Amino acid sequence: MAAKLKSYSGTMLAWTAVLHTVVGIFVYWQPLADIGRSGLFNSIDPHYDRGSAFWFLLFGALLFMLAELIRWLTQVKRMEIPKFIGIYMLALCLVGVFFMPVSGFWLVIPQALIMMQD
Repeated sequence: MAAKLKSYSGTMLAWTAVLHTVVGIFVYWQPLADIGRSGLFNSIDPHYDRGSAFWFLLFGALLFMLAELIRWLTQVKRMEIPKFIGIYMLALCLVGVFFMPVSGFWLVIPQALIMMQD
């Protein structure tokens, strides 16, 4: 069962990235609109809320890229996910949960544990 779940790690992580991005668009709707009204270029600093929106959405994109790489490794190349990917993701999420207990970091912890399975 764990091996089957592990083969879907990329897909699960991609859905997490999509959810992260959709939540970010709803939560940061006003700062994103302000960025758009400011003409996009150099429209982040010194506005903290715009910076938060930018990094939130950028992290979602990076998470999606990692998900696609994992999906490609497991489903196209039929390779194992390196255990260190799960370890690093778990460490990142535990730090995230420590500093932001009310967050989506909790969603990735089970995924990281699945990726660490032998």
